[in-house]
Amino acid sequence: MKKNCTAAIVLIALFNFIFLGTEYMFDNMMAYVTDSKGVVLAQNYVLGISVVGFLLFPVVNRLANENTKRIMTLVSTISSVVCIFVIQQHESYGVIMGFGLLLFILLGMTGSQVHFIASRVIGNGRHLAKMMGIAYAMGILFQFINNNCYKSDMVQSIVLSISLMCCFFLTAKLNEDITFQKDECRMENTGKIGKLILKNPIVAGSALAISVVLMTCIFSTLDNAVTLVHATGSVDIGQWPRLLLALSGLIAGVLYDLKGRRYMNIMMYCVTLLSTICVVILQMGGPFLAGLVVFYLSAGFFVVFFTVGFMDLSYYMKVPELWAGFGRATNNICAVITGNMSVILLSRENGMAIIITALVLFALISVSTFVYSNQFVNEKFETDIKNMAGDDEKFEAFSEAFLLTDREQEVLKILLISDENVQDIAGELAISRAALYRHIGNLNEKTKTKSRIGLIQFYYGWRSVK
Repeated sequence: MKKNCTAAIVLIALFNFIFLGTEYMFDNMMAYVTDSKGVVLAQNYVLGISVVGFLLFPVVNRLANENTKRIMTLVSTISSVVCIFVIQQHESYGVIMGFGLLLFILLGMTGSQVHFIASRVIGNGRHLAKMMGIAYAMGILFQFINNNCYKSDMVQSIVLSISLMCCFFLTAKLNEDITFQKDECRMENTGKIGKLILKNPIVAGSALAISVVLMTCIFSTLDNAVTLVHATGSVDIGQWPRLLLALSGLIAGVLYDLKGRRYMNIMMYCVTLLSTICVVILQMGGPFLAGLVVFYLSAGFFVVFFTVGFMDLSYYMKVPELWAGFGRATNNICAVITGNMSVILLSRENGMAIIITALVLFALISVSTFVYSNQFVNEKFETDIKNMAGDDEKFEAFSEAFLLTDREQEVLKILLISDENVQDIAGELAISRAALYRHIGNLNEKTKTKSRIGLIQFYYGWRSVK
C-alpha cells in the first residue's frame, strides 16, 4: 500500500510537470507568431478546452471496458506526443492553436484519470494534503530542471514526451492494482474529511466549485498581470521565482493537514485576501516584485487547496471519476471566462474597474466559503457520535439481531469510532487489508447496506424492536 501511495504521488507529480511544461512550451511557441496579448489569450483558450477532456474521462470510464480503456489511453498518449512535436515546430498561429487545442483536450482526459486513480490509491486520510503538496512541488521542480538544463526546444519536447509515456505505464500499473477492489474502494469513505464530518456532499461540492471559480478569477487576474509584463519583455522573470511555487506547495500541504484539515478553508481564505489586496496595490502603481512574490506563493496554496478539496469530496459522490479532478477542470475553465475580460481591464490606464471587480469577487468568495465550511460538523458532534458508539446495550442488541460474529463485532466497533482509513484500521486489528474488506463486506451483506458509510449510518439509525 505504501509503495502504491508513493507511485500515486509520482503520478500526480508527472502530470503536473507535463501539464505545466506543455503550457510553458505552448506559450513560448505562440510568442514566435503573436504579441504578448495574443499569447495570454491563446493560453487561456487551451486551458479552457482542457475541461472537455476532464469531462470526457468519467463518461469513458463508465461506458468502456478495461481493454478498451487501455487502448484509448495508449492512443491518447501517442497522439499527445505527436501534438507536442508539431507545436514545437511553431510553423504558424493556426497550426500551433489547432494542435494545442487537441493536445489539451487529451491532457484533460489524462489529468482526470490520474487524479481519480491517485484518489483511489491514497484515500482521504490525514496525510492527503502533504502528499499533494509533495506531488505539486515535485512537478514544479521537474519543470524547473527541464527548462534550465535543456535549452533546446526539441530536447524539452523529448523530455515531455518521455514523461507522458512514463505517466501512461504508471497509470496502467496502478489501475491494475485497484481494479480488483473497485467496489471496495468506496468503503474507504468514513463520512469524514480529516477529523470533520461532512453533512451534505452535494451542497459542499457546489459551494467548493463556486469558491474555486471565484478564487480563480482573482488568481487569474494576478497571473495575467504578471504574464503581460513578462511577455512585453520589460521585466525578465526568469525561472528561479518558480521555486517559490514548489515551496508554497510544500508549506500548504503541511499546514492544511493540521488538525485533520480543520483550518484548510480559513487558510485559503486568508491567502485569497492577500492576493486580492495585491491586485489592488498593483493597479494603484505598486511594486511589480511584490505582486510577483505574492502570486507565486499563493498559487501553490491554491493548487493544493482545490486538488485536496475535490479529491476529498470524490469519496462521497456517485461519480467519483468526475469529482477527483474537478478542481483542475474548474480552475481551467475560468481561464477562458476571465481571460479576455481581465486582459482588457488590465490594459486600461484607469485601474478602478479591476479594483472594484476584485473587491466584489472577494465578497462573493466570503459567502461561498462560509457555505462550504458550514457543511462540516464540529468536534462536539463528533464526540457525541463516539459516545453513541459506546452504547453497549444497543451494540449487543444490534449484534444479536444481525447474528454478528465476534470478529465482525470487533470490526464494527472500531469502524464506528475510528478516524483512520481502512489500511490503518487493518493494522490496529492486526489483519490484512483484504481480510478487513471481507469482514466489512459480510457486515454489509447482513445489514443490507452497500458501503462502509451506509453501514455506519444504518447502525446509528437502527432501533431494537424489543
